[in-house]
Amino acid sequence: MNRLLVSLFLAAPLISIVTSGMAQQQFDGRWSVRAIPKKGACRRAHDYTVVVENGVPRNAVSRRTTDRATGGLEPDGHVRVSLQRHRARVAITGKLAGRSGSGTWTLAGSMVCSGRWTASKWG
Repeated sequence: MNRLLVSLFLAAPLISIVTSGMAQQQFDGRWSVRAIPKKGACRRAHDYTVVVENGVPRNAVSRRTTDRATGGLEPDGHVRVSLQRHRARVAITGKLAGRSGSGTWTLAGSMVCSGRWTASKWG
């Protein structure tokens, strides 16, 4: 069950949002992200790496693109993602500012849980 959460959450950063100029580059780099469950069936925190290149976030480990997703990283740092894989859907919201970020996530489908996420930029 936790694998579903991890795979959905990891796929979310694959979504591209068109950004311009300086806004594109302020978040470029490697980010460490920790997803922490607070309610429901999910039990363990998960860590992963996201790479932002020219304002477009992607999973540093996988380029899986079979999931249906909307939203993404906006130029002002807001994160708004809705991702669906099979019958499961995860909603991720939050904000990046400077070298850190945080927000919430909710997983619905065969498994229901929610929690928060935190991020910090490498280097």
